[in-house]
Amino acid sequence: MKKFLRGRLQGYGRAYRLNLKDTGWGMKLVVLVITGFFCGALASEYFGTKLIFFVGGVILGDMLFAGAACLFSRIGGRIWYRNIESFLYGIAGFLIFVCCCVYGSVGNEHMVSTFFAALIYFLLLLSGRFIWAWLVKRRHTLFSGIHFAVGCIVWCAFLAFLFGQGFSDRYISDYLKKNIYVTQAGEVAGFADYCAKGAYTPVCLTYGPDGGTDMTTRTVDLSPYVAKEKKWHRIYRSFFTKHTRKDAPIAGKIWFPKEAENCPVVFMAHGNHSITAESYRGYDYLGEYLASHGYVFVSVDENILNERSGENDARAVLLLENIGEILEKNGDESQPVYSKIDEDNIALMGHSRGGEMIADAYLFNEYDAYPSNGMFTFDYHYRIRALIAVAPSVSQYLPAGHETELSDVDYLVLQGANDQDISVFLGNEQYENVSFSKDGSYIASSLYIAGANHGQFNTEWGEYDIGRPFSLWLNVKNFITAEDQQEILKIASLVFLDKSLKEKDTYADFLTDYAKYAEYLPETLYVQQYETSDALFITDYEEDSDLETAPCGSVSAEHFTMWTEEELADSESAMGKRENHAVRLKWKDTKAAYYEIALDEPMAMGEGGICFDAMDLREKAENEPMDFSVVLTDIHGNRAVSTLCDSTILYPAFPVKLSKIQYITGKNEYKRQLQTVHITEKQFTEENGFDRSQIRSVRFAFDRIENGAVNMDNIAFVK
Repeated sequence: MKKFLRGRLQGYGRAYRLNLKDTGWGMKLVVLVITGFFCGALASEYFGTKLIFFVGGVILGDMLFAGAACLFSRIGGRIWYRNIESFLYGIAGFLIFVCCCVYGSVGNEHMVSTFFAALIYFLLLLSGRFIWAWLVKRRHTLFSGIHFAVGCIVWCAFLAFLFGQGFSDRYISDYLKKNIYVTQAGEVAGFADYCAKGAYTPVCLTYGPDGGTDMTTRTVDLSPYVAKEKKWHRIYRSFFTKHTRKDAPIAGKIWFPKEAENCPVVFMAHGNHSITAESYRGYDYLGEYLASHGYVFVSVDENILNERSGENDARAVLLLENIGEILEKNGDESQPVYSKIDEDNIALMGHSRGGEMIADAYLFNEYDAYPSNGMFTFDYHYRIRALIAVAPSVSQYLPAGHETELSDVDYLVLQGANDQDISVFLGNEQYENVSFSKDGSYIASSLYIAGANHGQFNTEWGEYDIGRPFSLWLNVKNFITAEDQQEILKIASLVFLDKSLKEKDTYADFLTDYAKYAEYLPETLYVQQYETSDALFITDYEEDSDLETAPCGSVSAEHFTMWTEEELADSESAMGKRENHAVRLKWKDTKAAYYEIALDEPMAMGEGGICFDAMDLREKAENEPMDFSVVLTDIHGNRAVSTLCDSTILYPAFPVKLSKIQYITGKNEYKRQLQTVHITEKQFTEENGFDRSQIRSVRFAFDRIENGAVNMDNIAFVK
């Protein structure tokens, strides 16, 4: 038996050894197939699928790769030895393979992705060698047959892994199966009819400077706001557009209600995407829907600024120039949009970079000079009253080096937990930078949506948030459908716009209590946070690092294993810092822990009660949800008590997997979001004589579960 095994192993070594001198055409062919595919797919994405279809891009990429490989192999062959081609092909293939894997493994550690890419690459080469030996070398022995079968299985599994949608994610269904995490909401009278298609007939038209549109517009010089391209970039862009930064087109698409005049208007700005895609057409579903409800909806074409960097200030200027042009048409009797728009009721809406940019546009609208160079002046001053940001970026542009601070404007932000482009909720930063004075009634609201990605909000972008070949590593099987994702945006936008622009408050509590309307929303998990201008803050944890002080009093805590004030993070990833601080409390094997704020001066609680933001730091759905008591004490020592679960279901972290490799490694990226808890005055059980106008202290008593950890922020009384 030993002799037989020794002979088999020696034969195996002779047949399948993988050294530089005996790589042969089998290895070359395998490497060429892999590198050819990735290079070709990359070229097809770069050169655009509109003018050069996918197969043409693959051919072009393969030609470029083959030419470069032959050149280097000939040079190398002069210096080293005859088989240097195989070595170079292998190295080139390996580098391309690893880079694609690492870039496409969103949310995974680069070292882990690199290791798995190297392992997979080695297995593919080895398996390819087995297949080549069986089919070409005709080595039809028992062991080579087994190797051939194993090689075929490896390759089939890899191709299925690469070109499949990925793996089903179960955390949403796991949370929903536990009845304790399901919102028990009843019917809301009239809401189903309210959020259905409206009574008006939507009409669509186009505008632009190049003819073939329903309205002719002008161009605008954006050169002061966007950097000059390099020569090769200008040549590349000239294949797709005749316009430049000096004559950017004012163009887009308008939806309006046929039967109505003097309607509120929404200007929508898309984000960065391929220059070959007509991104502004991806919101037709939203334009048709809002027009049926009596809004004018303008989707602005900012494609001239796509595939650039450092251009978000130019995007803001282009949006404002579009507003001016459309409002001018609104006053022209010869134009089809004449008198359709109420110029005192304007909202801005943006997606991705557009979602960040609308905040810059709001600032520019108030300014008389460009913050980055005061020699360029502004004169806009339109009546912008509301902003809606969809999966926004942040800090692409910092006005004069400062964060974009907004004041006294209604603000709504939405993001998906499965966003693979902006993989953490960057919109939190802008949300935290919205403030209110005591004049007027304003709201900032955010909605975090499990199973939603970045691109499905735009019908032109779809389910893949990054381009090929990197997108082959993304997991997209765990998304909610594009129709559901768009339905959420439609409903949230309608309620918000009705509240902000039409001052219709019938269903405005959707922005503060989505759970009441859960029956009308697609089935998934939602985390909602909000702030209103009538909040009277006790603390927001931004004042200092002294744990025992608050702006309105002193703080004490007992029986915790951890008590600190920390900067929050969206996830473990380095880019997840929010520039927002909160208190962190952790307790173990006790129900006696408490955190108390003793007020220097008594404060009054109105009918609105008390609200605060909380985050359950546990990493899975437990058998009991996070719960604790909120105890108010007045100046006479009388108490009023309520519990968290009386008003809100607080979700643990969402264990999200964004890439296919995360399913192999079993690594989750835990998405943690603050959730606003609102306990009304009626939800408190009061002792006789409790005086809600003379509250002396607020205590959070962690007396419901023995082990847990939370963040808390923005503690305030509500009128």
